[in-house]
Amino acid sequence: MLTPRCLVVGEALVDVVDGVPHPGGSPMNVAVGLARLGLDTRLLTRIGDDEFGRLLDEHLVREGVALTAASLRVGERTSRATAAIGVDGAAVYDFDIEWTLSESAAIAEAAEADLIHVGSIGASLEPGANAVHAMLRTVSSRALRTYDPNIRPALLGPRAAAVARVEAIMAASHVVKLSDEDADWLYPGRSGDDVLAHVLALGARMAVVTRGGEGCVTAIVGAGEPVTRRASPVTVVDTIGAGDAFMSGLVYGIVSAGLIPELTADVFAPDADVLSALDGAADAALASAAVAVSRTGAAPPRLHELEQSSVL
Repeated sequence: MLTPRCLVVGEALVDVVDGVPHPGGSPMNVAVGLARLGLDTRLLTRIGDDEFGRLLDEHLVREGVALTAASLRVGERTSRATAAIGVDGAAVYDFDIEWTLSESAAIAEAAEADLIHVGSIGASLEPGANAVHAMLRTVSSRALRTYDPNIRPALLGPRAAAVARVEAIMAASHVVKLSDEDADWLYPGRSGDDVLAHVLALGARMAVVTRGGEGCVTAIVGAGEPVTRRASPVTVVDTIGAGDAFMSGLVYGIVSAGLIPELTADVFAPDADVLSALDGAADAALASAAVAVSRTGAAPPRLHELEQSSVL
């Protein structure tokens, strides 16, 4: 398997859980997940030169994620989120975050990438979101673009403008992953199948809605009706980073099957082999999430753990 150059763009922050700081932020978690699965991964983010920034920097070095030079900000503080864990293991966050990004740095980094993942607060919160959108307008048509909006309503501002920003990135992406909460917020009252059809109509080639412990629903252009996939039973410790582990597993499944050329082609007309391989990528995503929720914190699997998962 040829290893593509992966670029992840978005926030890195510290999750404070029960008073203890942990590295976090959806895009950073995805970057760590990709690196743990053996992919060459760079992260373009914003980290201050404070104690929390050093914690994140050390974490990324330890995990094998290359931090771009533009990510380090002298004289700035690192963003943080305070997480409260419910009895069901789900996390609720209170954010203290700033998001700025150099448009020129984003465009330069994207020019060297074969795969670009954007998501969460970094794709929606101004002023940094403007640079993300500008970057996506410049990237090579042969670079795979994946997106997880990971909706945080309290940070999005006016609803109509927020939905428009999300849909603009969906339209520029080949693969879009939503949680069921994301889908409900973006499109209240619409069925899951209708939401998936809408995302494909915007321009995505593959769309996924995750449903927590119930698994996910996938839709692929040219594949007919959406497919419901069940998650394997697992003892949930907490759900921090579960969606991010799903995303990194999905990207890994696509890359390992050699599907970047098919998904980025000018005309996407998948044959049975491509559709089967995309089904396998969805299975890898479910397996990755199952490993993550079985342990504390944002802890996506390493490659040997994914390969050993009973889900595969």
